[in-house]
Amino acid sequence: MTGILGAPHCIGMCGGTVSGFALNAENGMVRTVAAYNLGRITTYTGLGALMGAAGSFVETAGRLAGLQGIASIIGGIFILLWVFRKVALPLARWGPLGIPYFRGLSQKLKSSRETGAVYGSGLLLGFIPCGLTYAMQMNAAASSEAWSGALIMAVFGIATLPALFFAGLFAGSIKKSLRGKVLWAGQAVAVWIGILSILRGMAANSWLPSVHPWLW
Repeated sequence: MTGILGAPHCIGMCGGTVSGFALNAENGMVRTVAAYNLGRITTYTGLGALMGAAGSFVETAGRLAGLQGIASIIGGIFILLWVFRKVALPLARWGPLGIPYFRGLSQKLKSSRETGAVYGSGLLLGFIPCGLTYAMQMNAAASSEAWSGALIMAVFGIATLPALFFAGLFAGSIKKSLRGKVLWAGQAVAVWIGILSILRGMAANSWLPSVHPWLW
């Protein structure tokens, strides 16, 4: 649901990139857009597994300290810090895009029209931090399992496909004047996820009553 409801954010943040690939496609627009998104989802899944594995250590420490939901609480706090203070995971420095060779490779891949190059671009550009993916990475960490984190990010990536397919196939109809509004909507979704993460962590510690599995 987060991926589907975050459609405005996805179009505002990634619509220009996927539209560029689509408009320059030589092997079919649908095939090109699919290749880019497959690369992006592959990276999301790998990052989800890493975040879930990292979260398992935090959760283990939390259990030893008697704080069952510490990963979820910390995750929610960092989501809100990203939205309001632009404090984000340093993926741009730690990931491939922080290495000059991969930055140059990304530029070469973006200028190529081959399907394999488009997939490679999706792999690399999946490391670019953005509010919604950052929020979901924190949820992957809060899951405290590598497989669960990978599944969260994979499902999230798949759920964003309709929005980015729309952006790619109808690139010419997306007005720049709408970008401010869709980015604001994406920020609102990230804030909601951050608040829910904190509430779930508090409920796990019995600091407030549980309401519903889909809420807290």
